[in-house]
Amino acid sequence: MPDQQLRIDRCVCHDVTFERALEVAKGRSLSLDQLADELGCTTGCGSCEPYLRRCLATGQVVFHEIIED
Repeated sequence: MPDQQLRIDRCVCHDVTFERALEVAKGRSLSLDQLADELGCTTGCGSCEPYLRRCLATGQVVFHEIIED
């Protein structure tokens, strides 16, 4: 069951919300690697990568559970 108090909504290393990342990716048809080059997401600690993968696949921008690779 998702923990509604847990709210994961951004790449913390670069302070980029998943909503913003999705806007940039969809607006320009960017892959995850291209998005990383553009915004820096996934290039710091990397913990946002599974969230960004799901975000790009589903459009979900707020997560209430820990996603592991």
